[in-house]
Amino acid sequence: MVKACLNCKRLFDDYFDTNTLCESCRKEEESLLRKVKDYLWDNPGTTEKKLNELFGVSKEQVKMWLRQGRLELTPDSKIKLTCLRCGSMIKTGKYCKECIVALKEGFNSPPQGTLVQDTMVMDKNASNKMRFIDK
Repeated sequence: MVKACLNCKRLFDDYFDTNTLCESCRKEEESLLRKVKDYLWDNPGTTEKKLNELFGVSKEQVKMWLRQGRLELTPDSKIKLTCLRCGSMIKTGKYCKECIVALKEGFNSPPQGTLVQDTMVMDKNASNKMRFIDK
């Protein structure tokens, strides 16, 4: 799939439809993220405003890195991130641990109120013989 980079607007191939940035912009973003992580390691509790002043990182960029699980909030952080399902406070990602478990269970079990049976139905107009399908 050919896409336009959200950052530089250049066209690039994205075979698996997983990227929004071209390769060179992704490398720049990774480099910036590494600098931000290194700074946060040495200066925990830094504000979004300070990150913007030092690295030009926007609030939306910080939020995106948090949602992707690439950054994590400290317990004393002034930045608040909420679970997208229940609204409880989380440090990183999109969902709290309880909602992740609930979502996984929901995918592994049938919807409530329905009974799923493994059945095989025979067409009354067809013969009862089984056959092999030639490849």
